[in-house]
Amino acid sequence: MGSIGNAQPVAAAASEAPPPFAREIEEGWFDVEPSADRSPAVARAWRQFWQFNAVNALNSAAEGLGQEIPRLRAAVEAFDVDRRLAPRLSARLATLMEAMWKGDGYGVYDTVQAWCADPPSSWYADGCATESIAVHGWEAHLLHEVRATRVEGVAPLHFFPLLETDVAPLHAAAMRALDLIAEVDPDMYAEIVSHVSLIKLFTGRGIEGLSSPKAFGAIWLRMPEAGEEIPWFLEHLVHECSHLHLNALLALDPLLTNPNDIHKAPIRPDPRPLFQVLHGTFVLARNRRVHRRLVARHADLGLEPALARFEEQFATGMAVLSESMHTTPRGGRLLDSMRA
Repeated sequence: MGSIGNAQPVAAAASEAPPPFAREIEEGWFDVEPSADRSPAVARAWRQFWQFNAVNALNSAAEGLGQEIPRLRAAVEAFDVDRRLAPRLSARLATLMEAMWKGDGYGVYDTVQAWCADPPSSWYADGCATESIAVHGWEAHLLHEVRATRVEGVAPLHFFPLLETDVAPLHAAAMRALDLIAEVDPDMYAEIVSHVSLIKLFTGRGIEGLSSPKAFGAIWLRMPEAGEEIPWFLEHLVHECSHLHLNALLALDPLLTNPNDIHKAPIRPDPRPLFQVLHGTFVLARNRRVHRRLVARHADLGLEPALARFEEQFATGMAVLSESMHTTPRGGRLLDSMRA
């Protein structure tokens, strides 16, 4: 499935002064190639984007509720944007903004209360954890969104938690895959550790993985088949991290001016909006890059069929983008880097 909500991360609120993330944008960020230098800077800009929107949303919520929330606002203003943000903080902001958009007063009250009770010292994600879906209350909205997804002509997807499954061996496999990525592609490794702090595992069918700017930093992956753990995590760590990175870029620039035009997709069987074609082609470029290096150095992993699939799918996506994508200047820079 790839990414949910990946067209438009929460839009920046209107302001007379340019927001901090806009002042620090560098043109070199808009490149398909991962970079150990660029990735932390893009991740930091994303956190500034979150902070800016969170302050504005809390101000609007306080005005609508007729009740000040100075401690929570001060905690958001004091957030250290040089540290990774726990995914649930993106989820709290997305839930609050949706409740305000819907005029759901109870939803605003309840979301702000949950946020007030969340100690600011715990808002940071300094490591990477692996766990089942449906562990935390903040996941509920995202779980509902995924489970409600319907694709014409495709059987309904199944999306279940792991219950009593021991995730320790799966976490170890994911970390082993991450070590292999670090060995062959230090730049991709740097991007993953800049963005990904939580791996959420599920069972079911109809979906392999997803990510969302509504819980930035988390990736959702179907539990791999026994014996296929390392190849599975090699593909999907790169894939979902690349969605996150592109979502961060989309928060800084729209990249294309015709995002909702429908076209053939490189991965999905059904035609998709062009911004999703861009997402799919972008992640395929990264999977192709990493798997080329893995095949050259670790033939024992048997990744040649996966690499062949990525090559074919990438060519499909690039053909569509080259013919149909109407770019912003930064989007044009990104598309040119994908052609190289």
